Amino acid sequence: MQNTFFMHRIKHNKNADTWDKGIEVHATVDAAKQSYHAYLGAYAYGHSSDVDYVSCAVTDIFGRRIVPEENWMEAVPDPEPVEETNEPE
Repeated sequence: MQNTFFMHRIKHNKNADTWDKGIEVHATVDAAKQSYHAYLGAYAYGHSSDVDYVSCAVTDIFGRRIVPEENWMEAVPDPEPVEETNEPE
C-alpha cells in the first residue's frame, strides 16, 4: 500500500459549462506522472477547444503533492509592470 500514488484531474468544458473530475490510482510514481502528462497533453495548452481549465496533481499515499499543474486556456492578462527608479529614498 505504501507504493500507491494518485493522479487528481479536473477539467472544465466551457461550451457545456460542465466539470469533469476524478482520481486515478497508480502503483508507481512514474505511472502516475505519465498519466498526469498524458492528461495535460490531451486537454491543456489549447489542445481541446471546448476545455478552458485543466488542473492536475500527483500525490502519494500520505497526501504529499509530488506534481501540481494548473492551466487556464484563456489567459488572465499580466499585471501592468511597475516602473523601478534608482532614486535614493
